[in-house]
Amino acid sequence: MFKFFICVIVLVVLLFVVSFKLSDVKAKRDLAAHLHEYHNNKYEILTFKRNFNAANMNPNLYWVELELKENKEIIISFEWNAKNKDLHFSFHNSKDRSIESLTRYQQEVIVLEKELLALLKDDALNVDVDVFNHTLDVSLEAEPTLDDFHYFSEKICKVVTNYPDAWDLEGHVYFKIKGEKKGFYELILIPNTIDDSNDSFRYKHNAIVTNNYGSVKAEYIDQVIQKEFSKPDAPVYLNQIWVHQKCFNTFYISFTKHAPQENATENNRLTEGVGVGVVKMTYPNLELDTYTYYDYKTTSKEGINHYLISQLPEDYQFLVSES
Repeated sequence: MFKFFICVIVLVVLLFVVSFKLSDVKAKRDLAAHLHEYHNNKYEILTFKRNFNAANMNPNLYWVELELKENKEIIISFEWNAKNKDLHFSFHNSKDRSIESLTRYQQEVIVLEKELLALLKDDALNVDVDVFNHTLDVSLEAEPTLDDFHYFSEKICKVVTNYPDAWDLEGHVYFKIKGEKKGFYELILIPNTIDDSNDSFRYKHNAIVTNNYGSVKAEYIDQVIQKEFSKPDAPVYLNQIWVHQKCFNTFYISFTKHAPQENATENNRLTEGVGVGVVKMTYPNLELDTYTYYDYKTTSKEGINHYLISQLPEDYQFLVSES
């Protein structure tokens, strides 16, 4: 009975809300009139569809994509409140909430992306740039050296600092060698125009981190860990790989250790995480140097990865210390 009343209430609310929605034809016509009056008819409407859902409960919201007629490379997107006739920002912040600001941003993105590609094309086999996500994929003949990291960091930062609106977050540069689908090493860039002082966990500029899955090196490390520590009734799962910030083949490697659940039956041999092992190894031999085990009975499972980072030697630290 209770579920019935809940369904009735939800249905009534939906009918109430929908009864006040504008028609799609009128809403689109109003947007076209707004663009003509306030933006000199500079934009072509590519997409205009109602964006009403359970999260916003607003039947007058539309998802809009506009193309700048004088430069068809520039396409901006936003939510449009058809009733209030203005842009709607429900899930993100914007310094300047306007169609003009979105256009300026997109213009900067396109220029910056082309400039980065032109800058780096002679330094790598291939370069892919995604300014929106602040990432670059760089393909090299061989694994990057410390000099390579510094070289690419200096060149990229010199450019992106000229576009503080388009590049306003830390950058991630993914390196992979020829023939790899995914690289192992990742370089973190913090241009001096970015203020990340309020972030709980902040990367150091030029921090080097690893992609723990997908690359040839990560898969080999996983195979060694499995062979050394995994058992049929107690499997282990690769968790994190931390690299020495100057000697890139020395690692601390963590893995989650599992054991059979206490209530598991013979026909239902489920396992659960019971702790984390951390080993120090040097590539490519990966012979065991040190081993430390953190049992969940004595070490909290919550926030274990950040705790482990705090236990690493200084040469492996890639986060800014708050102490």
